[in-house]
Amino acid sequence: MSNAGKCSDGTGATEFSTHSTLLLRIKASEPQPREVAWGEFRDRYAPIIAGFARNLGARAQDVDDVIQDVITGFYARSAAFVYDSSKGHFRGYLKVCTFRVLRRRLGNSAQFRAVPIEEVDPESLEVDQVWNDVWEQEQLKRALDATREEYRGNDTFRAFELYVVLGWPPEEVCKETGLGIDSVYKAKARVTQTLRKMLRRLTEEQG
Repeated sequence: MSNAGKCSDGTGATEFSTHSTLLLRIKASEPQPREVAWGEFRDRYAPIIAGFARNLGARAQDVDDVIQDVITGFYARSAAFVYDSSKGHFRGYLKVCTFRVLRRRLGNSAQFRAVPIEEVDPESLEVDQVWNDVWEQEQLKRALDATREEYRGNDTFRAFELYVVLGWPPEEVCKETGLGIDSVYKAKARVTQTLRKMLRRLTEEQG
């Protein structure tokens, strides 16, 4: 597998690189902050696991079980995890863990591009591309949500969403939001800059 560390199917210490603050909170001695951290972990990574599973042929009824298996396996080994930024990116570690759960749980009942998943190479460029696409889509969604929250209470993000995301003509955006044409163009520039900042922050945090 990649240099992100070993993803065992049983027990054993594992080293990987991920956002250090979240990792430390997951291992907190107090139950309440630990539970909050695990909730954050699930919220952050479950959509990525689910998207990858669907793209590799998992049926809708299997996706929740795959998520549960990946997170449960992570939880079972979390006490042995050691944060080490030199070991690589957490995204590569999570991809391998998810793929192994898919292979173990679904076997030949799932296919990726007409090939049974048991015969698919997890390190292939095609599998990497699927994982990276799902990861980046989720990053963009989270960045958009954070940007929307930052502009809550005014029409700036709404103008951006209508003009850039939904492709409305600027004149129609003006009618919908009550903004002038110059304000619509400025909203595009301002929100785009904020969105890029959010994406950089997520990339730095999650690896």
